[in-house]
Parts: sequence; structure tokens; C-alpha cells
Amino acid sequence: MPRTGGVYSPPAGTKGVPNTTIQSVPYNALVDDLTADANAARPITAGGTGATSASAARTALGAQTAHAALTSISGLTTAADRMIYTTAADAYATTALTPFARTLLDDANAAAALTTLGVSAFMQTLLNDADAAAARATLGANDASNLTAGTVPDARISGAYSGITTLSVSGKIATSGNEIEISGANPRLKFTDTTSGAYDFWAYVDSQNFHVLVDRTGNGAWDTPHPLQLEGDTNIGYLFGSQILTAGNYDALGVTPEARTITAGNGLTGGGDLAANRTLTLGTPGSITNSTTNSVTSTSHTHALGFTAAEVYTGTGANDTSFPLGHIILCYTNNIARNASVTPSLRSNLNYQYLYSGHTDAGSVLSGTWRARGTNGDGWTLLQRVA
Repeated sequence: MPRTGGVYSPPAGTKGVPNTTIQSVPYNALVDDLTADANAARPITAGGTGATSASAARTALGAQTAHAALTSISGLTTAADRMIYTTAADAYATTALTPFARTLLDDANAAAALTTLGVSAFMQTLLNDADAAAARATLGANDASNLTAGTVPDARISGAYSGITTLSVSGKIATSGNEIEISGANPRLKFTDTTSGAYDFWAYVDSQNFHVLVDRTGNGAWDTPHPLQLEGDTNIGYLFGSQILTAGNYDALGVTPEARTITAGNGLTGGGDLAANRTLTLGTPGSITNSTTNSVTSTSHTHALGFTAAEVYTGTGANDTSFPLGHIILCYTNNIARNASVTPSLRSNLNYQYLYSGHTDAGSVLSGTWRARGTNGDGWTLLQRVA
């Protein structure tokens, strides 16, 4: 039968009576009732959950569903002055939380927290300033005259500055940029050498001209001639008063540029550009003969003789028939007239005489044109080759 207030009661008439036979019907009814009660959800009052499923049991008992965060927290070991914090999603650990930190955490506002931290009222005023100008006013640092001691760090001197009329330094001025600008009418940069007897120099701009100036006397003024003057409008420069040689003014200065060359003409060798001393060498001429002409090649030349010259015969053969112009022989001509043309020949039966070609003993004819230059009256005549 149903429980009343969670308490089980057996069905009526099921209890046994002493000395009385147990009847099956009431007994079976009791057994069936107990079976039904045992299989039914046990109420919370009887130590059950009043549910037949885990979710219904958690709902009936008001229990939290299992969660990774709860599992992480349940595994922590806590101690005095420690707090729980997350290390990842659903992951927790403990860390120190000192009594002092708790006094800071319970402060209602920033001012109370600063007081807890021991920050003075003056520093709290400085921290409350809205901007740098207000902070400088609080510190009394809005006037450079207040900086009476110490060195300003390099990092504090940066950015753009104007209104500086004189800047004195004892060391070097270095910049990581790519430009130092000096502006004004005729701007200049002076280099003062403190070495005894040393000259002072200026880098000076005057309208379109740039100068390097020097004080050679030590009177504070620059002297002439200037070491360097560059005219931007004319593209002309001067070095100690003399015009600087450039590729554009060689001719105007009467200077021959190195790139200009000397070319060796026909019959000559050598030459080249003017970067070094150059030599022109006359080519070896050819021999002058009666047949040479006035001519030239890349490495040599020849001349015309201008007249017919006798040439020296250097042969040794008794039967030679070719002789140079101007050569003289004694030939039998049978008394031919002076300067008459004669055709001489070798004497065939003697190796020491010449005969005119019409003689019965005449042999090989001599080359060229021959003329008579006189006879001895016996028919023997001097002949000269003329062509």
C-alpha cells in the first residue's frame, strides 16, 4: 500500500494471529505489497532520493551536477592566508593572500588604498594631476631655473627645440639622423682649433656660393685666397683661388683632358690617351729603288727616288744576264754611235766577253735596255743599262 509521510505500513488483515492458520490470500497480498514497495522509488524520509534516475535524484536532493571546476577545487589543499584563483578554464590553484593584502583589498576607493600603501598626501596630489603641466606645477618644475643641480639624462633631451641662441658643449654633438640644419642669412659653421698656432676654418654659405674659409693670422677674420669656393649658379669651383678643372672646362682653361687621345697615323706606331706619357714611333721605311713610289702603310712607308740611280751589281756568275740599272759592261759593237741603243749578249764560245746580239758568236741576250757610252775605235764599246 502507499506510504504515508514516507512511512511504510502493511496492508490491513495481513498480520498473523497466534494459534491460527496463516491464510494464503492475506499473506500473498503482504508479499506483493512489500515487493511493490521495494521496487518503488524510496522516499527521502526513508533514506532514498524519491527518484528513479540520477538527474531526478539530484533535482530531488537539490544536488549540483558533477563539474570540472568543482573537481579542481575539491583537489586543492587550503591553508591560512591563501586564496583560490584560476590558472585556466575550470582549473584552480591557491596563492598567498597576506593580511596586509587583505587590508588593501577592503579599501573603498583609490585614496584609501594609497593611504594603506603609505603614499603621502603630497604624492597623492601629484598622482591626481590631470596632465604633465599640472604635475610640473605641483613639483615646482615648470621653470628651468629650478634645475640647479644634477645632469639631465640624454633621453630627456629629445625632439625639436627652437629659440636656442647659443649652445655650448664640452664634448661632441652626435646624431643618429642624416642631417644637421643651420638656417639663416649667410649661415656658417666655424671650426676653432685650440692647438697653438693652428688655423681656424669656416664652412660658409653666401647666396649661391659655398666656401671653406680660413683664418691664417689669428685675427678672427678669414683670409684670401679661400681654400675652397663652389659657385652653385655657374657650376664653377676654385681651389685656393685657382679654378678647379672639370670635364666641362678643359678647353676654357687650355687644359688637355686625359681622355683625349693621340692616334698614330699611317707609318707610325704608339699613341694612346693622355693618362701617361706617349711615344710615336716612325715605322721602319722600305728600301728606295728606281721602282719605289711615294706610299705609306700602317707601319711603314716608301719614297719615289725622283731620278734614275745606278745600282751596284753584287753577282758573281759568268753567265748572269740580269743586271741593275746603271750597270756598265764592255761589249763588242762594231763601233756603234754614242748613246745608240744596243742589245748585248753573252759570247757563246768565251766566258769573259760580251757581243752585240747580231754577232755570229752571240749567245744569251742581256735583260733591259742598253746604250753606248763610248768606243775605243776597235769596236769595243762601253754599254750602260738604262731601263
